[in-house]
Amino acid sequence: DILKKPVVEKLPNDLEGMEASMGRLLSLIDDVYKYVDSVVEGHVPADNNIGRFIADAVASVPKLSTFDKLVNDSIQDQLLLLYLSSITRTQLSLAEKLNTAAQIL
Repeated sequence: DILKKPVVEKLPNDLEGMEASMGRLLSLIDDVYKYVDSVVEGHVPADNNIGRFIADAVASVPKLSTFDKLVNDSIQDQLLLLYLSSITRTQLSLAEKLNTAAQIL
């Protein structure tokens, strides 16, 4: 979506990108759900190719417990990196202030 726009104010961070992706995924799942309901109710004729495609897509999704664990592990890894970078930034700032104070004395 960002590449489609001629001018971008700022690039989204990881959380914003994941939020946009999840919103888009939810929208696509809702469209599939509406299509399946329309076919079941008889408003739309069934298409075997679309049915096979949906079945393949559903079969390719990992089990929820495994997927949930992968997402949680990824989030924990990102939070750990954020924490470590914050500690490093603080340590560098403290070292810079100590060096400045040592030069003044």
